[in-house]
Amino acid sequence: MSRQISDTVAVGTLPPPIDQLPADYRRNIEQAVKLLKEGGCTEVYLFGSLAAGAPSAQSDIDLAVRGCSPQQFFALLGRLLMDLEHPVDLVDLDSDDPLAHFLIEKDRLRRIA
Repeated sequence: MSRQISDTVAVGTLPPPIDQLPADYRRNIEQAVKLLKEGGCTEVYLFGSLAAGAPSAQSDIDLAVRGCSPQQFFALLGRLLMDLEHPVDLVDLDSDDPLAHFLIEKDRLRRIA
């Protein structure tokens, strides 16, 4: 991947308009970040409607990570699916996944940890 991801914020803070999301989404995002960081992920990003600050009633939580081993990635995805109130999608930015390439190339990621 040729493009660097540079949109960073302080760990523990959610950038606007994310900090204006409904409380249940903010709580789930904070839970997810904690779980992913404890699981070895070095970077956590949000994308999709929540990153744009425009969720709908059906919005899921779209997250992308770096620094997780493939085995840990799938274990963490399972934990997120079980522990969070809202559905979640998780993308491994270190993989050769076409979606990961698209998100990086189109600058669709907001770093949250």
